[in-house]
Amino acid sequence: MSVLEVKISSEEVAKSLENAPAKYKKACGKGLRRSGRYVRDRIRRYIKDPPKTGIKHDDLPNRSSKRGESPAYQSGDLWKSIQYQLHSWDRMEVGSDDSEKYGSVRYALSLETYMNRPYIKRAVRDTYDTVLNLLQLSVDEELSR
Repeated sequence: MSVLEVKISSEEVAKSLENAPAKYKKACGKGLRRSGRYVRDRIRRYIKDPPKTGIKHDDLPNRSSKRGESPAYQSGDLWKSIQYQLHSWDRMEVGSDDSEKYGSVRYALSLETYMNRPYIKRAVRDTYDTVLNLLQLSVDEELSR
């Protein structure tokens, strides 16, 4: 039987544990940024991608969505309003920035909530596993340095 002996000095362990909380927080923040971009892009894709099979209104450039479809891309305000914001190493939001610079986005939020035009909830559900993987990858990368 072969025996491999590995000795680690207690000073090395103490030093690596000393930096672990800062490294972990940095890794989580990096993972949340990656995840935020990923979910934001998925939401935007749902808005822009056909098929939209609702009514074609004369005053709108594209066919509208019907129940069960994501809102249709019309003016671009909703698409541009989709952002992610990192609040801290462990808190991030993805969704529609409802500030006035994007026009009447509140209507689109009511589309999802009351009129069954899913885009934010759908993207969050569809990207859940990938987000977990991105977070784990970021932590693994940072802690292995």
